[in-house]
Amino acid sequence: MQRIKRHIAVCLLLIAAFAGTGCGAVPAGTSPAPVPAEAVSQSPEAASHSPQEPNAVPQDEPVEDDEHAARNAVLVAYFSATGTTRGVAERIAALTGADLAEILPAQPYTSEDLNYHDRSTRASAEQSTPDARPEIANEISFDGYTTIFLGYPIWWGQAPRILDTFVESHVFTGLTVIPFCTSGSSDIGQSDDSLAALAGSGTWLQGRRFPGDVSVDELRSWISEIGLSNTEKALCLRINETLVSVDWEESESVDALIGLVSSAPLTIRMSGYGGFEQVGPLGTSLPRNDTQTTTHAGDIVLYSGDQFVVFYGSNTWAYTLLGKITDMPASELEKLLSSSDVTVILSLE
Repeated sequence: MQRIKRHIAVCLLLIAAFAGTGCGAVPAGTSPAPVPAEAVSQSPEAASHSPQEPNAVPQDEPVEDDEHAARNAVLVAYFSATGTTRGVAERIAALTGADLAEILPAQPYTSEDLNYHDRSTRASAEQSTPDARPEIANEISFDGYTTIFLGYPIWWGQAPRILDTFVESHVFTGLTVIPFCTSGSSDIGQSDDSLAALAGSGTWLQGRRFPGDVSVDELRSWISEIGLSNTEKALCLRINETLVSVDWEESESVDALIGLVSSAPLTIRMSGYGGFEQVGPLGTSLPRNDTQTTTHAGDIVLYSGDQFVVFYGSNTWAYTLLGKITDMPASELEKLLSSSDVTVILSLE
């Protein structure tokens, strides 16, 4: 087992495919867009021109094929009891084109289990017992991967004991392992070294601690620093199975959208509104920076924080601009979007 610190030069060979018409890796500029006054809102405080029923349906499984498996040699494996580490893991996966795998405890942790101030809680008892090995509910295979990002929170200055279970139950020979952790203030400490020692195999790089709200730019800089580059997948948009080319904005909203679809494509059933747009619910709220704007055919905007809107006409309202379709004239967009049955699929490819 080889342990390498970050000050040693690292050269990793990764193959990651992204491209193709309709996909744009992460984008350019920031300017929000619009929505109608008469619209009826799904949220109590704002008007919306979206359907009443929840229509955003994340697909259970991303579509995998032999070509995808061949090009994707990176895995982000993570444990997240509260969702904080999951968010960072999803951003890393989006930036590296990696697959995601969550380490699931056989007995999920409750908020009472995680009470830092009570030494009798489950997590306290585990962390104070070096031999504790919480059981893992799922199998995670390393077949086909060359690089593993390994994420976890810091509990009482250490990696959770379930990470000990994980590393001891896998063989890391031939793999480069990149630990990362999340915490409110504690550093990664010796947790990465301890996990490397327990694993006993693989090439382990020095880990890094991040706050839960770490920016995509900071993660991108770290990924480049450790020697990974040209790995970013592209955010792709399909309208009724037609792949369209999009010039996505460089913004917090688009970063959040990428995170939303990083683990699986998102299907949105749209509804026409006003003879100029199709709108559908994302199923969650994204960061917004609304600005009064007059939209044009091809503009893609966020409305009310949780509505995904594609225009084939024009309207003036307060929106957050997400991107613009660049490969289709207004007449073709109108044919594609003026139907009563429109489905949008967002994915990373």
